[in-house]
Amino acid sequence: MKQLFSNLKFRRPALTVSLGILSLALLAAVVQMMNPGVRQAAALALSEPQLGALPVTPQNMRWGFALDEFTLSEKELRSGDVLGSILIEKGMSYPEVQALVDNTKDKFNITNMRIGRKLHFLSTTQDSKPDFMIYEPSAYEYVVFGLKAPHKVELVKRDVKVEIKAASGVLESSFWQALTDNGLSDELADGMIDVLASSVDFYHQKQGDRFKVVYEQHIVEGQAVGTGKIIAAVYERDGKESHAFRYDNPNDKTDYYDFDGRPARKAFLKSPLKFSRISSRFNMNRLHPVLGYHKAHLGTDYAAPHGTPIMAVADGTVLEATRRGGNGNFVRIRHNQTYETQYLHMSGFARGIRPGTRVIQGQTIGYVGSTGLATGPHVCFRFWKNGKQVDHLRLNLPQPEPMTGKALDAYKIERDRLIKMLDEVPYRTHNSMAQDSEAGSSEHKANP
Repeated sequence: MKQLFSNLKFRRPALTVSLGILSLALLAAVVQMMNPGVRQAAALALSEPQLGALPVTPQNMRWGFALDEFTLSEKELRSGDVLGSILIEKGMSYPEVQALVDNTKDKFNITNMRIGRKLHFLSTTQDSKPDFMIYEPSAYEYVVFGLKAPHKVELVKRDVKVEIKAASGVLESSFWQALTDNGLSDELADGMIDVLASSVDFYHQKQGDRFKVVYEQHIVEGQAVGTGKIIAAVYERDGKESHAFRYDNPNDKTDYYDFDGRPARKAFLKSPLKFSRISSRFNMNRLHPVLGYHKAHLGTDYAAPHGTPIMAVADGTVLEATRRGGNGNFVRIRHNQTYETQYLHMSGFARGIRPGTRVIQGQTIGYVGSTGLATGPHVCFRFWKNGKQVDHLRLNLPQPEPMTGKALDAYKIERDRLIKMLDEVPYRTHNSMAQDSEAGSSEHKANP
C-alpha cells in the first residue's frame, strides 16, 4: 500500500498533473451513499414527486448541492502534491482511498488533473471528515467523489447553451492584439487560423489587415465559457478578401469552403506545426550540426518548444510509428499512391497512433522533441513524391476541386446568407472601441 501512495505525486508533462490516484465524478445518486437528509438539493433530485408537495428551491446551489448545508474548504493542486496524502489528512484510511480509486475506473482519468486547479471539499460540520470532494476538469463538467462508503464517483456534464456571436477587428499591431482588444479568446483565434490558413499567411501580418467572424459562443450557468464552431469568417488584406464558410455538403462531409465553393482547407498543410520557425531547409549539402560533416538534409526542420503538438499535413494511413537510429521517435504516413510524409525526433506519439491508423489533416500525431540526432527540440519534416524525397516548399501541390452544378448552386444560397451576416458586422478599431466605452461611461453618468 505504501507504494500506492508513493506514486501519487502530481507531475506536469504537458500541462497535466499525473495524479497516481483518482478519477472520479458526480451523480445526484451520490446522495444515497451518505447520511440521509444531509443534502436537500440531492434529495430533491432523487426523491419521487408526491401529490400535494410544494416545490422547494434550495438557495446557494453549486455542483448540485445546497452549500448552506455544508462547510466548504479548498485545496489548490501544486507540483509535488500527493493525492493520497491529501485524502489521508482529510481523515480517510488507506483502504478507503483504495476503494475510491477502484470506483474511478471508466469514470474519470485522474492523470488529467492539472496543477493550479482546486479540490473542493464539502463537510456536514466544520470538524467532520468531508463527505464529498469535487474537481472541475473544465467549465463544461465536474466530478464528485464520495469520501464516505460506498465511495461512489460520477462525472456530471453541465448544460451548455449555444449563442451566435459576431466580432471584428483591425490590425494596428498584430492579429493577436486585435483579438485581445475585442475581448476574444485564443480558442477563437486558433479556429480562425485553422479555417483560413490555406489562403492567409498569418506569419506575415500587415497593419491595416482586418477580419470579421461569426461563431458559436458556449454559455454555462449564465457565463461565457468557450467557443464552439466558426460559422463564417473573412480576412481582408490589401483589398483582397479570403473567406471561409461552414457548410454541410450533402455530397461530402461538413467542412469549410471559400467564396467559389472550393474547400478552404487545402489538400496539404504548409507546415506540421501551427506556430514555429524554419531552422533548416531542404539542402543537398548541409553541414550536419551533430555529425560535423557535410551531408544531404532531405527535409525541412521546424523549431518549436518541447511538447508542441505535431499535425498530420493531410489525410492518410500511418505506415510507421517507432524509434530508430538518428531519426529518434518518428511517424511515417502514406497519403495516396503519390505522396508520403515523415515526422522525426518526436518526444512521443499521440494516443492511438500506430501502424494502420487512419489520420485526418490537422490531427495531432505526436509532440516536438529532440530524440535521435538532434541538437534541440524540433521536427524534421520529410516529404516523398513517387518514392523520392523532395522539398515540399517548392512543390505545386494538388488543390481540391470546387463544387459544381447543382451542388454549387445550393452552396451559393447558404454562402450569400452568411455573407449577409458578415456584412452586418462593423469593423472596430482600437479608437472606436475606446470611443464606445467613453460614450457608455458618459451615458451612465448622465443617467445614474
